[in-house]
Formats: sequence, structure tokens, C-alpha cells
Amino acid sequence: MNEAPWPPGHDGEALGQRLAVELTRAVVRAEKRFGRALDRRELARRLNVSASSLYAYLNGTTLPGTGVFDALLAALGVDGPEAGRLATLRDEVDAARRLRPIAARGSARRSPGSVAVPRHLPLSHPVFVARDAELVRLDALLDPSADSAPGRAGVAVVEGTGGVGKTALALHWAHRTQHLFPDGQLYVNLRGFGDEAVMDPGEALHGFLQALGVTPAAVPTDTAVASGLLRTLLTGRRVLLVLDNARSTDQVRPLLPTDAGSVAVVTSRNRLDGLVIREGALRIALDVLPRYAARTLLERQMGAERIALEPREVDELVDLCARLPLALSVAAARTATAPAGSVGALVRELRRARAPLDLFGVQDADVDLRTVFHGSYTLLPAPAARLFRLLGCHPGPEIDAAACAGLIGDADPPLALLDTLTAAHLVRQHTPGRYTLHDLLRLYAVELLDGGSPQERRDGTERLLRHYLDNARLADHHLEPWRPTPGGAPRITGAQPPIGDHASATGWFESELSSLQALMVQATATPGLEPYAWRLADACALHLRRSGRRAQRAAVHALARDAADRAGDRAAHATATRRLADALSRLGRTGEALDLLYATLRACRALGDAEGVRAVRLSLVRVYSSCGDPRRAMPHARLALAMAERTEDPVALADGLTSVAQQWERLGEHTVALDHAHRALELYTRLGHLDGQAGILFGMGRAEQGLGRPAAAIGHYEVSLDLDRALGDRFREAHALEHLGDAHATLGRGEVARALWEEALALFEDLHHPDAEPVRGKLCAAADYPPVPASSQLSP
Repeated sequence: MNEAPWPPGHDGEALGQRLAVELTRAVVRAEKRFGRALDRRELARRLNVSASSLYAYLNGTTLPGTGVFDALLAALGVDGPEAGRLATLRDEVDAARRLRPIAARGSARRSPGSVAVPRHLPLSHPVFVARDAELVRLDALLDPSADSAPGRAGVAVVEGTGGVGKTALALHWAHRTQHLFPDGQLYVNLRGFGDEAVMDPGEALHGFLQALGVTPAAVPTDTAVASGLLRTLLTGRRVLLVLDNARSTDQVRPLLPTDAGSVAVVTSRNRLDGLVIREGALRIALDVLPRYAARTLLERQMGAERIALEPREVDELVDLCARLPLALSVAAARTATAPAGSVGALVRELRRARAPLDLFGVQDADVDLRTVFHGSYTLLPAPAARLFRLLGCHPGPEIDAAACAGLIGDADPPLALLDTLTAAHLVRQHTPGRYTLHDLLRLYAVELLDGGSPQERRDGTERLLRHYLDNARLADHHLEPWRPTPGGAPRITGAQPPIGDHASATGWFESELSSLQALMVQATATPGLEPYAWRLADACALHLRRSGRRAQRAAVHALARDAADRAGDRAAHATATRRLADALSRLGRTGEALDLLYATLRACRALGDAEGVRAVRLSLVRVYSSCGDPRRAMPHARLALAMAERTEDPVALADGLTSVAQQWERLGEHTVALDHAHRALELYTRLGHLDGQAGILFGMGRAEQGLGRPAAAIGHYEVSLDLDRALGDRFREAHALEHLGDAHATLGRGEVARALWEEALALFEDLHHPDAEPVRGKLCAAADYPPVPASSQLSP
């Protein structure tokens, strides 16, 4: 029952007498309430103690154990805050009673009341890099003026995924500052993750109290009492506590000091929100190392000479290790004793490996990457574990909450599951609503999928592809709402990001392009899922063209063509080939583009696809026009117009008129060009086709300029420029700026022209487009002549 006589002559005697008085009062109140129903002998029997023991409790000569004390309060009807107050008083009495012998033993050797000085810190990692900002934040714990709650112990929580270097940071800082804690440093591995049983806080308290001089027999068995004794022993002292590898807040809380002067640094793979909220702990979340620091870590572990032999291979090894400190250290250990050139061998091995995590495996479980990751994964609830596994289906660099809903087949974003994964540091929310996990964790998720049901992977991949295709079509519709869509506008049935207008559609594509391209690669390589590749490519085509991503545009349509070829879909192959030819033409690869277009023309004829033939004709017009050959472009433009006139499709008719008008303008027949252009503009305006309006107005500006009417040309260019900017078509915006500058130069407005050319040049250079060179030539030529005085400039 943990009872012991109260030693007289100690400060705790007053506390004991105070407790006795409080208990006696509680008995008297109970007797008044219950009358003769409350008999002290019967009360002793119900407590399973002797009557003499009960009287000893009430006169303060004996302290009841916690179990008996709680039962006594319940029997007396004491509950709520009053019961809590008395229980706290009882714990203080017990702590003071246990502390007296310790102080007495130490008084012969030191000053009265001193305790043992523990030195528990294990060795820190011999190679420590970066983390300067984190060290500065930890240093703030040592500044009393920086403490928002004076008189409290400093507490910091270092959080992060397994292998990111939490313990290394905590121990590096602890060794660096241990001289500031003359009363000792306590360390414990709480075994929060791994195969060993997690450490109970009572076990950790037992070790701490013994280190501080409490004999094993005097250590309280009750965790709350032991925690109070630890706080009492640390009062007025400067002690550093490193609580490593904690699983939960509840595991840590009993081990924390409260008195100013002591500091506790906690490390955990989990996000310990409770310590931040209730204890005001400083949160330090670690991410993987910056690239320079990862390389420095390898250099210090392997030697600068070896690194210098294979600089490119070292950079690739940094990427393959995902800049994770543990992975980098394991990789360095594998090559440390090998002959020069082993970095390249390891990189080749990692590239070829079916299970790359095998190469980061070592015999010691605490530094084996797969084991480290498994320690966090096995603690997840089943729904969160399923989401983590399915993230292995996503090949892109990041994923948003809506896509996660699509991945698991839910209608709403699984925010609670994502919070569980971020709390376990298995994923990271790097911007609001967008999540990522480093490449080695992704490999681990893929391994989990590979080791499970093949159907789980297949279903997850298809749900993900369907989600992205639905949203890509919706975004594409908002980029060009005037274009007829078979079956009406796309409708989303599951979770979706907020795509409701042109701006949000453009933003969605900008955020998701990398993922979309990676998903196309995945779909192309997965039998039965190939149609997703070319459908995604179709949905992305307009945004890729407008944003000037020439190389990415070609890569996407090449993937689509490959997917259609694998699936044996001839119609999809023809469409993808035509789109690829358009993209190659923008890259200046005219010969390849023409070969592909004529092959596609034959394929469309063989398929009886009249609309495909018309589209190929327009593509041929664009290719010949781009290489300055309007005479070869014109026949295709006329044929496309004739086909459109037979179909009576207003969009096709406007496109055909535009194509013919452009070729007449390039042939110098400006008046004829304007006749066709006005008809096209009327159709586009009636349809609300902003893209078509921008294009034809640009052509009309060129025709007016060709007729010697620069003022009229400026009017057309300015409207075209406004439309291009609204549509986000950067390539056409650059051309509109250039030609607008030309028109102003013709009117003698040199300063205005130079400003417009400079803006155009900046856009072309940003797009890495060769059309930057002619604009640069115009600016150089203009610099050789003084600007025209403002008074002599002509008005339009």
C-alpha cells in the first residue's frame, strides 16, 4: 500500500499535518451528511485496512498509499476539484518524504540538498552538416528573456520523418551546450518506433530518478508520484533532458521539467501537437537536407578526393538518396572502403535495382531504411495506411487533397487521413492543400503495393487517372468554352479542385503539368490504360501551346502517339501524330513535321475521317507558313476552307477563312486578305471565340500595315494583344508586342517602339524561342539612331 511513517523534523511534516487536517475535516463533513451510517470501523473495513491505520492517516503519522487514498476520498464523497486538490497534496507529501533521505546522504559530500550529477549523453554523430537555422532556434531556449512564460522550463520538439537526422541534431546541440547545464544531462531512448516494446514513462522515470540519487527502493511505483518527485529534484537546478524517439505526448509529459533553468529536447517521428499546445513547446520540423549540405555530408564521410573523382555520379547519388541523411550515410558507408570509382558503381546499382531499398539495408535495424520506415507505417490506422500505400500509384512530384480523394475513391478530400500521415511525417504538406513525400518513402509505398493485392494497385491507378482526366477536361473547357464538347461540358462526380473560370483552369494546369506528364508515362506502360495517355494529352494540348512549353508539348504528344500505337487505336494514333507534328514545327523541326503530317493525311483518308483530313490540312498550312512558303501553304488552306463550307460548321468555316486570309497576306495580297479576315472575325465574334478573334485581328493588323496604314494596324494589334494576355497565350503576346512596336516605329514613335520590343524580347527569351533574335536586331538597330522628339511624333 506504499505506506510509511512520516519522518518528524522535516519541512514535509507541515504538509503531512495539513493533509491530516483536511482528511479529518472531510470525515466530519461526511459524518454530518451520512449520520450514524458512517462508522469509522466500517470505513476501515471497506478500505481493507486496520482501524489503527485509518486513525494514523487521520492524525498524520502515516501517509496512505495512492490506491487507499483514492478509495478513502470516494467513500467520503469527495470528488471533482476538491479530490484533485487533496490528491496533489498527498503527492507533494510523498515527494517530500522521499527527498529527505537523499538530501541527508548528499549533505556529507556536498552542500545540503544537493543530488547526483548525471552525464548521460551518448556520442553525437561525428559528421554534422547544415541545420544552422534549427540550432539557432534551439539556442533560444537558453535565453530567459526570449521565454514568453518566465519561470518555465524550456521544451523543444524536433520532428521529422525517419532518418532525417532528428537525434543527430538534438545530440549535436546537447553536446555543444552541455557546459550550460552544470547539474547534469539526462538521456533516454523512449523506443517509440521499431520492434522493441515502447518504453513506459514509468520506466524512464525510474532511470532518471536513480541517476539523480534516489535509491531503487525509494522510487515511487505510481507514475504521477514519480513525475512529481522528478520535478522536485530538478527545482532550482540546470539540467538538460534529451527525450529521444518519443511516440506520443502522453509518453513524454511525465518526464518534463517545469522549473526555469532546465531544458528538455524531445525527438519524434510523430507530430506532438499536445506538447506545443499545452506545454508551449518549440516545434522544429526537419526536412531532408538542402542539396549542397547533402553533398557536403558525403564529402566529409567519403573524403574530398573520392568525391572529386566522380562529381556527376555524386550529384546523382544525392538525388537517389532523396537527400535523406540516413540514406546518405548508409551510401557513404557502402563506398568508404571500396576502390575509387565505387560511387558510380553504386549509382548504377541503384538505377537497375528492382528493390532499391535493399541497397540501403544494413544489419542494424535502427539504421536500415526499410525497417525505419516500417516502424512508422505499422502504427498507422488502417485507412491512413491504405492511403499511404496508394500514394505509390502517383508518379508525380506532389499531389493535392482532391486527387487523394480520387485515389481512394472518396467524394471528399480525406483531410483527416492526410493529417494522420503528416503527423507521422510520412507525407509533407509543403503548400496549403498540396502534399509530397520524398523519393525513398515513395519507393517504400510502391514496395507495399507490390507486396499486396495486384488489384489494389490497378484500381488505385485507374481511379487516379480518371480523376486527373476529368479535371483536365474541365480545365480545358474553361480555357476554351466556345469550343463544342461532345456530350456537353465536362461534369465532375467526385472530389475536385476549384476550377470554375479561365484563371483557375490555368492555375490548375500550372500546378499539375508535371504530374499529368508522369501519369501519361504510367498509362502508356500499363496494358489497358493506354487511352488515358492520349486523352490527357488532348486535354493538355491547348494549355501547353498557350504557355509556350514547346519541348514539353512535343514530349506529351509523343507519349500519346506511343500509347495509341501500343493500344492499336488508329484514330487516336492519327490525332496524336498530327498534334506531335504541330509541336515539332514550333521547335523548328519542319522536315519531321511534314513527314508526320503527310503520313497522317494518308491514315485519315484510309479511316474515312474527313474531319481529320481537314485538321491535317490546317496543320500543313501552319508548317509551310512558319518556314516562309505561303505558295505551298495556300492549296491546303483552300482545301480546308472548301471542306468547311460543305460541313457548314461555323468554327471550321472561320478557321478556313483565317487560314486563307493569312496566306493572302503573306503573298502580299492585303486587300483580299482583309476581305476573308473580316468574314472570319464576324464568325468568331458571333461564337464568342476569343482565340480565333485574337489570331485574325493580328492578321488584319499585318494586312493594314502592308497597305501602309500603321494607325489602323495599331488598333487591331492592341485588341489582339489584350485578348492574348487574357487567354495567357505568351507566344502570340510576344508577336503582337513586336508588330505593335513595328507599327509605332513606322509612325516615328521610337521610344514607344523600343519599349514594346523590349517587352517582346523578354517574353521570347523567357520562352527560349529563336524569334528573340530578330527582335534583338531591331533594338540594336534602334540604338544607333537618336529617338524622335515628342513634338515631331505623328498621332495615329
